[in-house]
Amino acid sequence: MNYQDLIKKEILWLDDKELYDEDMGVLVKVVQESEVLEGLLLCSNHITLADGAFTSALAQNHTLRTLNLYNNKIGVEGAKCLAAALKVNSSLQQLHLGGNHIGDKGAQFLADSLVVNKGLSKIWLNRNRIGDNGAHRLANALACNYVPKQIALEENHISCDMKKTIKSIHTFMAKRKRETRRNEIVIARKDKEIRIKDEELASKSEELTSKSEQIASLEAAIRLLKQQQQQCNTRKEKRVVACLDTPDLVSEKVGDGNKRRRVSRSP
Repeated sequence: MNYQDLIKKEILWLDDKELYDEDMGVLVKVVQESEVLEGLLLCSNHITLADGAFTSALAQNHTLRTLNLYNNKIGVEGAKCLAAALKVNSSLQQLHLGGNHIGDKGAQFLADSLVVNKGLSKIWLNRNRIGDNGAHRLANALACNYVPKQIALEENHISCDMKKTIKSIHTFMAKRKRETRRNEIVIARKDKEIRIKDEELASKSEELTSKSEQIASLEAAIRLLKQQQQQCNTRKEKRVVACLDTPDLVSEKVGDGNKRRRVSRSP
């Protein structure tokens, strides 16, 4: 496997490649460092995951959405390592683990991780020799985690009663998923209404601000006009006072000509 070729891929098909854990070095590095990898298909190989190298890389990955490990040799130890990674990873949405003989113990490890995992929506655990004990732990995990999940458990050693229990939990989870979706739609609609109201309020606020500025401008203009009028009135008053303090020249018409004399105004 060439690192430079793999690091650019969004989906890697590596089914039936006779891969063992010791062949996974380059792939581990790709999972750690890729910024585009979304799908990894590793069906029908000889992978156990027991050394923890791949699962440690998975815990750090933020892009992978689908991981298919169908028909490998994961067993209990591999399931334990994978469960530890799932407690940290939040990007993985679908996990295929059918045909890996993880048994009740491996199912219990996975169940513990599903209680806290917020990303997985579906996990395939068919043909894994899981009995009622493992199925019971998985059912409890489904009930504890608010994030809706589906677990496929066909071709295991599960009693009819336990199958009914798991089916009822799946039904409940599906109902809760629909309710969650409806609530999200209602919230989105309300958010839109609030956003529109906010925009209207912002527009009204801008209009009020503009009008306030216009009013302030008019008030300033009125004050200026009043000041100018007051100054004009003051000047007029001063002229009147000056006229009252100055003798007037009265013209009298005498004969054919005009004769001027000064007449003092007496109070």
